[in-house]
Amino acid sequence: MRYRLNSLVMLLVGALVSSVKGSEIAVPPPPPAPSDWIVTIGADGRAVPRYMGSNAWAMVPVPYFDMRRPGSPEGFHAPRDGIGIAVLNNGVLAAGPVGSLIWQRKQAYSSSLNGLGNVGYTYQLGGFIDYWAMRWLRARVEGLQAFGGANGMTANLAVDAVVPLSPALTLSGGPRARAVTSGAESPYFGITPAQSITSGLPVFNAGGGWQAVGAGTQLKYRFNPTWATYGILEYDKLVGATASSPIVTGPSGSPNQWTFGIGLKYSFAMKGLPF
Repeated sequence: MRYRLNSLVMLLVGALVSSVKGSEIAVPPPPPAPSDWIVTIGADGRAVPRYMGSNAWAMVPVPYFDMRRPGSPEGFHAPRDGIGIAVLNNGVLAAGPVGSLIWQRKQAYSSSLNGLGNVGYTYQLGGFIDYWAMRWLRARVEGLQAFGGANGMTANLAVDAVVPLSPALTLSGGPRARAVTSGAESPYFGITPAQSITSGLPVFNAGGGWQAVGAGTQLKYRFNPTWATYGILEYDKLVGATASSPIVTGPSGSPNQWTFGIGLKYSFAMKGLPF
């Protein structure tokens, strides 16, 4: 009887010790639940100046992308906005990295460019700040550093009023302005002594400053929660030293820079993302 009692006590003590040791083992927290997003992708075709300062047009594709939580409205994107991601967004102020692309310029595009050589693609990287002064009024500033064909700084400024005309139709638009440093201006509007000899154009020193002012508008129509279309119209007036460049004042140039476009976008739910 005593042997059985001792055995029972030892079993109970062993079980208690095992239980205590087991409780000391760290249990990994459960993985975060996969999140849901509404993703919108699309593109538009735009008739843009064949090169900056040109009076002819070329067609280029421009992508569209947006991500939002289910139940939240789609973010506003003006036609001139660079492609960016808001890492800070409290509904009034948004900020984050942004990038854009300036298409290459080939002297074969126009006889007025003969002897000036080619300017390669220019990649612009920087940051943006959006400020919603009212629910329907947004101001945006982009600061961009150029790499590639040009190497300088660009500041893009825009104000857009966003007015729903109906549950499906939204009109937006407002003023625009762009300022550049000489590094961003010279490859497109300056003429060096060597280029002057080969092209026959006068030497022109394109410095920095205000490059363009203008306005733009966008009309968006949503067919249903999945599909939407939009049309854009933008106008830039080249000013200052830019407007005085032989690239602009020559027979193939113009200070009036127009952009037209129409696009289509598609929204869908994406599940299981880890963020």
